Amino acid sequence: MFGQNKIEQKYSRNEITINRLEKEINDLKQKLSGMYKKESDIAKQVASLDHEIALIARSKGLLEQQNKLLSVKIETINQELSYTKRRLKNLEQLYAERLVYMYKYGRIKNLELILTSSSLNQAFVRYNYLKIIAEQDERTIRSIKRKKRRVEILHKKLLAEKKLQEENLRDKRVKEKKYRQSKTQKNKLIKKIKWTESLYQRQISQKKRERQKIKEMLLGFDRKRQRNKRLAVNDAPVNFNFSDFRKAKGKLPWPVRGKVVTKYGKYRDPKFKTYVKNTGIEIRSVLGTPVKSVFKGVVRMITYMPVYGNTIIVDHGKGYYTLYSHLDEIYVHKNDPIRTGQIIATVGDSGSLKGSKLNFEIYGNQKTFNPLYWLR
Repeated sequence: MFGQNKIEQKYSRNEITINRLEKEINDLKQKLSGMYKKESDIAKQVASLDHEIALIARSKGLLEQQNKLLSVKIETINQELSYTKRRLKNLEQLYAERLVYMYKYGRIKNLELILTSSSLNQAFVRYNYLKIIAEQDERTIRSIKRKKRRVEILHKKLLAEKKLQEENLRDKRVKEKKYRQSKTQKNKLIKKIKWTESLYQRQISQKKRERQKIKEMLLGFDRKRQRNKRLAVNDAPVNFNFSDFRKAKGKLPWPVRGKVVTKYGKYRDPKFKTYVKNTGIEIRSVLGTPVKSVFKGVVRMITYMPVYGNTIIVDHGKGYYTLYSHLDEIYVHKNDPIRTGQIIATVGDSGSLKGSKLNFEIYGNQKTFNPLYWLR
């Protein structure tokens, strides 16, 4: 029952998030329809379309989770239904044997059993014995009726869950179609973009603003953690009793397999002769490749940022965080406890104008670290 309640809670939480994302998608659609009529800046059109695609991808991920939860519920109901049917069959068989006995011997045999008693005490004992058998028969009948009602209820519940799963899969197909259409539209627009120095600088400025926003978020998490530590309050469903993240340096598993196309630190752009500082690494990988958490922790933030795209920030305790961005589908929620190696999302190209890849960053006490020194 506890497990079933947990599934129901997860399903309900997913449903709320899906509805919220649907509202955001509809709002963006209205914005996009107006933008195509007025906005001549293709890069801005791409940015708005990218945001819509990122939200659809998140919605797809949640629908995938809903499907898995429904499969678990259906399997659980099927197991209970099979068990109940077996119990019902055994009870019916037991009662059928009692009916055969009653037909053969009936009340006359029972009366004879009492009348042939050698003493009043024996007659009383035999009477009580027959009474117990009769009460047991009544309990068997009541149990058969209850089991039959339970079978009917489970059948109805099973049909309802299967119908819900069909609707869920239908919604996922609709989302998949819209996702593909929007991706095609985005790719066509990207081909029209002319990479001028002005546009390049605009992208760099946007990324700097988003990095500052991330730093402010992490600072807020740290302040909240310190405050809760003083007040002895836990602000997440998990206590950080696990190994120190710092001890994992050089031993962390890769979040995704692929080629590192952008390294950590300062580099000079060969085309525009501009120096840019990267706070993480970018790993080229196929769209839809599973992204895994490199260390256990708690999901602190799930958000969308124009240059980062769909982003997850995981808190590993003691001021250490990992950031995963350019994600497609996302399979976790804010405040979810996660384990090392858990699939939290898939590789996408949200926030990217150069194909699918994962941006991975490590933060510790308001500093960034080169992930290549931490990954094994």
